[in-house]
Amino acid sequence: MTPNTSQKLSDAARRPTRKIVYWFLLVLAVMGLLPLGVSAYKLISYSREALVTSQQEVQLQVATAVARQLNAAIEGIKTQMARLGEAVAALPKGSPGGGRAVPDRALMERLLGSDLLLVRYTPRQGESIEARQPGFPRSAVEAVIREGVGVAMQGGQDVSDPIPLQTDQGQHSVLVVTVPVGAAGASSGALTGVVDFASYWDPVVGGRRTSYIIYALDSQGRLFASQDEDGILGRGDLKTFGVVRDCLRAGGHSALTSEYLLTVDGKPVPYIASCDTTAQGWKIFVQLEKKQAYATVNQMIQTTLFWAGLAVVLALVLAYALAANVTRPIKALAAGTEAFAKGQLDQRVRVKSRNELGALADTFNAMADQLQNYIQRLSAAVSLNSELFMGTVKALAEAIDEKDPYTRGHSERVNQYAVLLAKQMGLSKKEIYEVHISSLFHDIGKIGMLDKILNKPANLTPEEREAIKTHPVVGAQILAPVATFSKHVEGIKHHHEMFDGTGYPGRLKGTDIPLSARIVCLADAFDAMTSTRPYRVGLPLEFAIQEMQKMSGRQFCPDCVEAFVRVLQSTAGAGELAASAPAAPPVPRATDEGEGQASHDDAEPRVQLPTGT
Repeated sequence: MTPNTSQKLSDAARRPTRKIVYWFLLVLAVMGLLPLGVSAYKLISYSREALVTSQQEVQLQVATAVARQLNAAIEGIKTQMARLGEAVAALPKGSPGGGRAVPDRALMERLLGSDLLLVRYTPRQGESIEARQPGFPRSAVEAVIREGVGVAMQGGQDVSDPIPLQTDQGQHSVLVVTVPVGAAGASSGALTGVVDFASYWDPVVGGRRTSYIIYALDSQGRLFASQDEDGILGRGDLKTFGVVRDCLRAGGHSALTSEYLLTVDGKPVPYIASCDTTAQGWKIFVQLEKKQAYATVNQMIQTTLFWAGLAVVLALVLAYALAANVTRPIKALAAGTEAFAKGQLDQRVRVKSRNELGALADTFNAMADQLQNYIQRLSAAVSLNSELFMGTVKALAEAIDEKDPYTRGHSERVNQYAVLLAKQMGLSKKEIYEVHISSLFHDIGKIGMLDKILNKPANLTPEEREAIKTHPVVGAQILAPVATFSKHVEGIKHHHEMFDGTGYPGRLKGTDIPLSARIVCLADAFDAMTSTRPYRVGLPLEFAIQEMQKMSGRQFCPDCVEAFVRVLQSTAGAGELAASAPAAPPVPRATDEGEGQASHDDAEPRVQLPTGT
């Protein structure tokens, strides 16, 4: 797998992805939960409207029921007083003249009861007779009594508006009821009763919800009775209540119900308020704080939301399970594809689904089998080609060495030294391979050299030496057109450059010299020093190490020298070098040692060799 492919796979792995399970959940939520949510919303809206309307109707019915019961109570009081008037009219005659007898005080006192606080008989002529409960303030109702007597003397019945009174037992509202005594149109007097209104109000409203605020206003809009446990009415101005204004403004026998904001303690509070009117024109109000009135509605909404939420959760769980069941084989396919792309050719995907995903997995596995077989055959072909290539390389190197029997095996030994040095320096596999090829072909340019120059036993002329110096450039020119070798020509072309810049062909200096060329230069010089040539025998290893260290920084790269010395001094390195040592040299071509010997290889160090070597 190429580095570019590895980078692409790495980028793909790091790229943020949107899991398909989330898309499944989104689709299922939209398709399944959205209609459910809309239905729940509509159901809540319709139910809320129905419950609100029902609550308002119930509240109006309460106000109507209170008004009707008060009407019935007032009619009962009038009937009771009329019967008392008839009883007084039926008293026996008290004089021969045939006139009616006037009831005495004892009779009046017998008429008093828990609900009758005062009873008075007023004849057409004479003084009135009355009886009253102890402590009752007669003066507070005197004017109303006189109005009622005037109506009764005309043969009519009169019921006053409730009158608030402050008594020893607390505040009360009383009604003044007056009926005529005697035959219609010829009444002999009037009977007046002052009735405690609470004795009729409490039974009417006592059985209602205590959370209801029920109160009554007379025809003048004055409060005369209420059921208000929290004292709401005393914490606000009734005249500011919208329901009071609307009901009084409507007049007559009006009935209404609606939502109102009532100001309580200076703050607006929402209420549901209803109003109805009695036969006497009194306004009966029933109101309930909105949050209490709609408690049933809110409970219904909460219950609906709870079950809707539970349905949503169950739907999401089922949707996730379904999505996971669908995405699991997709994830397996993705993982298998990634592993296969990374080089795990035996990777297969196991999907048990008997659907399109299962078929896709089977297709992937079949494709993987074919690709693995193809890649294995291709790898075998690449290995064969590599072996053929390396065989060709070695054959060419041997052909170079065969031109000079005294340098036979030189290229192979330089190759082994160079590869050991490259490994010691920690180079990458790619760089080691470049050193491997460059070292094998470093003298390929000598193929074009004349044998009489290469095998000349005497000193070379300046022209011949210059011809020898062209072999690095010639070698690079030979290999440059070949695509397989073109990337290695720099190590071949510059393997005779010196670290101090005095080498050839480019007089490169220091790290400007390609690393492969610096390594080949050192390996080439080491083999030249330790190999026997026609003009001298090979140098000992210790002397060769000293000469390389001496020329470090001048002819050789210091880093290369340091690493190569470690290789030479190590046990493993010494073993490998022993296996690479040159065979026994042939008979020298010079008869006199130290005289007339010429060095045809400029890789040797620029030092004075010891006599006799």
